[in-house]
Amino acid sequence: MSRVYANQNRFVGTVSGLAKEIRPWQWYKQSILILGLIFSENLFNSAAVTNVMLGILTFCAIAGATYIGNDILDIEEDRNHPRKKHRPIASGQVSIPVAIVFAFLLFVGGLAISWYLGPLFLLVVLTYLAQNALYSSIMKEIVIVDVMVIAIGFVLRAIAGVVAIDVYLSPWLVVCTFLGALMLAFGKRRHEMAVSNDPSASRPVLGKYTDEMLDQFLIITLSALIVSYSLYTFYGGDMRMMATLPFAVFAGFRYHFLIHTQQLGGDPKFLFSDRPFLVNLVIWGLVVIAILYQFPVRLIEMIA
Repeated sequence: MSRVYANQNRFVGTVSGLAKEIRPWQWYKQSILILGLIFSENLFNSAAVTNVMLGILTFCAIAGATYIGNDILDIEEDRNHPRKKHRPIASGQVSIPVAIVFAFLLFVGGLAISWYLGPLFLLVVLTYLAQNALYSSIMKEIVIVDVMVIAIGFVLRAIAGVVAIDVYLSPWLVVCTFLGALMLAFGKRRHEMAVSNDPSASRPVLGKYTDEMLDQFLIITLSALIVSYSLYTFYGGDMRMMATLPFAVFAGFRYHFLIHTQQLGGDPKFLFSDRPFLVNLVIWGLVVIAILYQFPVRLIEMIA
């Protein structure tokens, strides 16, 4: 009987470990695919919404497979990290063979949905996979390049959201996504430097950064992001989008404030627990939708 309970506990532990390995709390990153849906004015197009949701599911599966692959490759480094040593693979909760099989199933499922969404979407997903492979094998060790590759991964997500619904890819979407992701990546590196007694032991590339360097990179990137978004509101096609500029500026400044005062740069999801940031984000989204979809005009027409 004790052996049965032991097997059941081992099975439950493995399943829960696999669930942790695919990082469901990181799936918010796939919401970037929605940007193309919103800014192309297809938010209320049911077919477009369905395709984007399938695209998000694809990236959740593919990202889960890459998380597992990275954790297998980085198992020794993770065991020296104060937080990552508790990950299921690093701690031994999930065996490497089981993790490989599960990653393979996620990978195949993601590719199947990608093919359903079209060859171009599949090409973006394959590019994303190649980017992840290059990052894990080579580029994560190259200072500055490491964070740029991470930012490119977010750009590929944004492009995938556009490709999934076959609409025009705005260069403003590419630029602003890249700069926003780059800012978050620099913030994460700064957090890792602050919380670790020996940063290079947990992530070798951190030994090539300094706190002052990362602070300068953050300021430069934040400035470029604000200027780029400002130019988008001026020249992106609807001058009324200038009304959203204060919210974008506040979001950037708020993030900069939080990573210096509360050390939230390690995982951007904690931004959603910051009430001022979250309220600002919601208001920004509502204003954007109101402008792009002409809600005031349509409401007046309905009343009239």
